[in-house]
Amino acid sequence: MDDLLPAQVSVAEHWSCQAATCHAFDHDLGETTGVISTFQALAVALLALLPGASYTFAYERVVGGFGVSLSDRLVRFLAASALFAALFSGPGMLLYRNFVASGQLGRGDVNAVLFELVVLAYVVVPTAVGSFVGYGQKNRWQWITLLIGDSPEPRAWDYLWRPGVEGVVRVKLKSGSWLGGVFGTTVSGQRSYAAGYPEKEDLYLSLQVKVDAMTGEFEQDLDGRPVPVEGASGLLLRWEEIEYLDFQEIN
Repeated sequence: MDDLLPAQVSVAEHWSCQAATCHAFDHDLGETTGVISTFQALAVALLALLPGASYTFAYERVVGGFGVSLSDRLVRFLAASALFAALFSGPGMLLYRNFVASGQLGRGDVNAVLFELVVLAYVVVPTAVGSFVGYGQKNRWQWITLLIGDSPEPRAWDYLWRPGVEGVVRVKLKSGSWLGGVFGTTVSGQRSYAAGYPEKEDLYLSLQVKVDAMTGEFEQDLDGRPVPVEGASGLLLRWEEIEYLDFQEIN
């Protein structure tokens, strides 16, 4: 009986080592599986946010980046992505049923042109919708304003110089002198421009007009219109230099 003890101990040690090895293998496998799961979750999260990101960037390209802090963008990404996820849920289910669950995608038995069109649509559709909504916001389409609000501009400065507005500007500088100009597009195609949020407020008037430097009164022609300064003269102003600004919109 005693002669068997070493063998039993040896067998026990053998199984103990095997168990330890198996446990270590399972532990390593679990870590590897965890890494894969984390990577897959990250990929799914990025794919889920992609439509919202495409929509937001396209919208801001048209109307400007109002409120472009990280938290603002994250909320916009999530909200837009949730909306597109709901819109794409039906087509997504059909694609999953016909290509993934059936095993066609895994076997590579998918039409390359169809696959390319689906991937492009996943990016192009949100981008087109963002551009369309931005264009509608610029032109103050009523049904667009019902969706995203009438005045998304964060400052009065941005609202005053919103797209499509034209008018005559008269400013009194902190130095005490007066200047004037036209905010709009000249006959030669030169356009006025106002910096938008979050940049500092500066203003370019494509046409400078004659103003009495002491009183601020416009010099007018026989038709009562402001007289342009001789030559192709524009005017660049910074808000920090302005004490008073008068804007007369041209309908």
